Amino acid sequence: MQALVGVEGELRTGGAKPSVDFVRLRKDTAPETKKREPPKRQKPDQPPPPPDLALSKTSLEPTSDLAAIAPTIDAGEALTGGIGSGGGADRDVVPLVRINPDYPMRAAQRGLEGWVTVEFTITPLGSVKDVQVVASEPGTVFDRNAVQAVRKWKYNPKIEDGVAVERPGMQTTLEFTMEN
Repeated sequence: MQALVGVEGELRTGGAKPSVDFVRLRKDTAPETKKREPPKRQKPDQPPPPPDLALSKTSLEPTSDLAAIAPTIDAGEALTGGIGSGGGADRDVVPLVRINPDYPMRAAQRGLEGWVTVEFTITPLGSVKDVQVVASEPGTVFDRNAVQAVRKWKYNPKIEDGVAVERPGMQTTLEFTMEN
């Protein structure tokens, strides 16, 4: 190899070439198969004892009087017209999902803080529509981010007489403050 790389050397041709002989000393044998037996399972000597159960002192046999056990409730007029009577439980909107708005990058770079008051309508399905900015400070810096966040909010809708109704005129104020 050195003769090939070296500048002064010449390639020699001829001469004795080394030979390599392989000699196999082992004779081929057939593979042995091992006999495997599954482990023997032993049955436990005794089954575990049953747990101790404490029984209640009161008996609820079919002949016992359940009215003596049940509490009495005087609902008065507050619960008339329940679920099965055609009336419904009225309730106002309940927020389910509120997404916080993203802080605008330019406002963060300038160190601006402010607030935005938005007005919106909650649909019978609980989504938000008709989002409008009522007031904001400073200027319109945070308006777009506030509107985008409020559009993603979800509510349990207002229920009147057992039916979900639209709730217009909802207002909220979102504050934009920088964390120290």
